[in-house]
Amino acid sequence: MVLLAHSGHLDNSGTLHALGLGWTTSPSPTEQHVLIVFVEVAWSETGQEFPIHAELVDGDGARVAQTEQSLINARRQQVHPEGTAVTIPFIATIPPLNLTVGQRYQWRVTIAGQMHEDWLAGFTVTA
Repeated sequence: MVLLAHSGHLDNSGTLHALGLGWTTSPSPTEQHVLIVFVEVAWSETGQEFPIHAELVDGDGARVAQTEQSLINARRQQVHPEGTAVTIPFIATIPPLNLTVGQRYQWRVTIAGQMHEDWLAGFTVTA
């Protein structure tokens, strides 16, 4: 799952705190914002790292911005029963972007070289 928020913070316990979550329109330039990703990993994959990368594309699919590649460390908490999937939160801070008014944009997230249709977050730039 990928969401946009005005601001956010991931604390040491793995809890994600966000303000202005789920926005779908923005003026240009956009304000600094965060890209929030919840990744579900299999129990057997805990303890591994997964490369994560996001790119912003316009309505024609052309890349207009991207994040630096980071790593997700798939760790589990004591409360996860053995054998169950683990949800890992990830957050990336995005600087202000000068985008075209009236255009639709979409953040596309790639994890370990794979992209899925639910790893997208779109928004429209308004005046």
